[in-house]
Amino acid sequence: MDLTTEESPKAEETRTSRLLRYARQFVIVLSAGLISVPSGMMQLWPNVLASHYAKSNGTIFGTELEVSLWEIDLISSVTQIGRIVGYLTAGHLLGTIGRKWSLLVTGVPGIVGSTLITVSVNIYMIVVGRLLNGITIGLSLISLFVYAAEVSDAEIRGALISMCNALMHLGGISNLALGISFTWYYMSLICVGLLLVHILLVCALDESPSFLAVTSRDEDALRVLRKLKGPHADIHGELDYLKKRNHQKLGDSRGFRALLDREHLPTVGLMTGIFFIYGFSGSQVFRINATRQIQQLGLGLDEQVTTIIVISLYFVGNLSMAFLTDFLGRRRCMMMSLAIVAASYLSIGAFMFFLEEEMPPNEMQLREPLAFSYEVLNATLTEVFPDSSSIIPMKTWFPMLCLMCAAFGYGSGISTLASMLPTELFPTSIRPQGTSACLVIGSVLVFISLQCYSAMLTTLTQVGLYLFYGSVSLMGIVYSYFLLVETSREKVG
Repeated sequence: MDLTTEESPKAEETRTSRLLRYARQFVIVLSAGLISVPSGMMQLWPNVLASHYAKSNGTIFGTELEVSLWEIDLISSVTQIGRIVGYLTAGHLLGTIGRKWSLLVTGVPGIVGSTLITVSVNIYMIVVGRLLNGITIGLSLISLFVYAAEVSDAEIRGALISMCNALMHLGGISNLALGISFTWYYMSLICVGLLLVHILLVCALDESPSFLAVTSRDEDALRVLRKLKGPHADIHGELDYLKKRNHQKLGDSRGFRALLDREHLPTVGLMTGIFFIYGFSGSQVFRINATRQIQQLGLGLDEQVTTIIVISLYFVGNLSMAFLTDFLGRRRCMMMSLAIVAASYLSIGAFMFFLEEEMPPNEMQLREPLAFSYEVLNATLTEVFPDSSSIIPMKTWFPMLCLMCAAFGYGSGISTLASMLPTELFPTSIRPQGTSACLVIGSVLVFISLQCYSAMLTTLTQVGLYLFYGSVSLMGIVYSYFLLVETSREKVG
């Protein structure tokens, strides 16, 4: 069969046919994206452990679990090591066994890890389980984003990838909400069940047409393209485009060494800058320390309730981006996201700075968290500021509002785009390795920003830290405007 033979002209696609095509791609990506839910649950699982351990330290077998504060920190941070392992492994697996099989393999470490956590009787079993969970989180992020980018049309690609990220935040919210009723080992068991469902769903999916085309499985590529694009598409032209964009076979690729080529190195440099902005604008620092920062405002919110509020705002931001990213474009969404973050942090920084100038130092001390009672809060603030009817409510709600806007800003752009852009900027032959390398660089920069948090807080003070995050966000707007390549509605080859 001559694959380059021109087909007879086809009737123009109707609006109904186009919507059905989009719906078909939505279902495919949603089926693959279910793994985002347990991934999000695994990320925020330590919150459930910390909450229930304060009330009862029993295991599923009725024995007592002894955990120190240092070990709680280890349980939270060890997943970062697993994520880096997952990123590097995904770069190899996607290029050798393909996208579908990589998605299948993704769930295995998480199933083993969550099962191990469920039956844990000591801290060492939990740490090993968390390490395996981190590997699944890293594997799933790259495998899912690459697969979603390659099976979706350019017009809805951004929305579908944003949906995958929103599912991860939804998993985090579900983990915190269910964690109120279910203890830590039952939450891990729920993750096992969801990962098994994920594997069953992926078995019914087709391989990515991009991978099939680059590995010279043209008949299979045409079959999948016909299913994805519908009867009106020029699937032979699509196949030719994929082959021209990837002038070498995937199996002949030099892997990560190919990223040093003049063709790909600028993209790695561009993404390094994006991840620097992502890390040092406070995105992950805020997400991990949200409860602590909000409690310092003196609202006295319950830890679980506070974290649910923050993650919900990330989720709402992701949903808004899903509707806007293909309409406004990646560059505008990135700039809008950073503008919201910059305005939020600069506002709260300036507010606290000028309030500090007007008030005596002993009155500017942020109060310790109070019991969750607005009557107690208002009575205390009235006692401290008996003659200031206007400053009392503003000191209460304005910083909180700024932090909530910052969370929405992160979710509506940079938190998703930082992981999405590598899947669109690299061609198929190097996409897994390129995405993997960029996310590893991003993880290192985020790790540095997290480790520097306490030192920066001591050196700059809380006001200075907010102003620093706002300034980095402003720099990110300029960086995005001049250097970020627009990939919206562009084909990924």
